Amino acid sequence: MADSQRSGGRRFDRDHGVTTHAIFFLSELDRDRRSEAYAHATHYEAVPVGDFRALMACLDAEVLARSTFVDVGAGMGRAVMLAMEFPFEQVCGIELSRSLHEIARENLAGVHDLRVRCRDVRLLRGDARKARYPKGDLVLFLFNPFDAQALGATLARVRETREAGDETYVVYHTPVHREVLDAMGAQTLAELPCGIVARL
Repeated sequence: MADSQRSGGRRFDRDHGVTTHAIFFLSELDRDRRSEAYAHATHYEAVPVGDFRALMACLDAEVLARSTFVDVGAGMGRAVMLAMEFPFEQVCGIELSRSLHEIARENLAGVHDLRVRCRDVRLLRGDARKARYPKGDLVLFLFNPFDAQALGATLARVRETREAGDETYVVYHTPVHREVLDAMGAQTLAELPCGIVARL
């Protein structure tokens, strides 16, 4: 990560009274983990603030206004808090790690000075491959949270919960496993140096 991105993350934490700037492997956090889902997880790293906003700018305002934002692998909650600044119907975060989930809850309780446009915010702990995704249109955010197998299973789970007419947009930062989206017939809408935006 570039120095400017690191400083931007530290500034976000300082300005809003939260702790999100860190890098952890999940194996270092949850010693009592029992779920095999941990075998598929990558490390935790907060999304760079500028990258998140640039990717969101690739979506039409109408899409944002009618969609629920879901951060898969929400970590300490930075993307969830950034998403609150957009006019989503609802903002959700799903996190496997108990430790990161608790930090995200503390951050959400104490965050200040955000330009909040969505106040319906939920943090859920669990396996994204088995989660109950909200009905209606979704904006699914991924910062390379797990391997290709888990990504495929998660996207399949999202797809099976969709009803006729529901749309799913995938905002994928650091798209290491982009081939999974391609294999599912996703339509790329925008491509930036930091990631892609696609319709699933």
